Amino acid sequence: MKKSLNLNLVKMDTANLDNVTGQYWEYFVSGQTLKQYLKIPRSSAVTPFGWFRNTESERRALRQFRMQQKSSLINSRIELYICAACGDIGCGSVTAQVKDFGNIIVWSEFADAGNEEEVGEIYDVDPIEFDRTNYFQAFACLP
Repeated sequence: MKKSLNLNLVKMDTANLDNVTGQYWEYFVSGQTLKQYLKIPRSSAVTPFGWFRNTESERRALRQFRMQQKSSLINSRIELYICAACGDIGCGSVTAQVKDFGNIIVWSEFADAGNEEEVGEIYDVDPIEFDRTNYFQAFACLP
């Protein structure tokens, strides 16, 4: 069953964090955050969008989500959430397979990752299917 995707700005406490904006674009999947869907306990995980002042890493992530550039992670996985302090995968991130099947985009095999060459335990959740048009419209709000 296809779900809807929206990105909404979320504010977060930035105490003791340098080089961050204090807000990021959160994924909302049919009305709930992706963190809620995945049952991610870490409130410090953020998306790669809008949080850090380094916009080149954000543009690279956006090209990956738009399927214009392959990821350097194993099996071309994409980082959905990154460390709010530094953005480095070594601190832990949440990754997924993102595949284009023509009229639908599917996020699947959600897992934690601690480096580019490994995939942690796969989360016990169903894949998420998005209508292609809705998917790309959701990311259109980003520069």
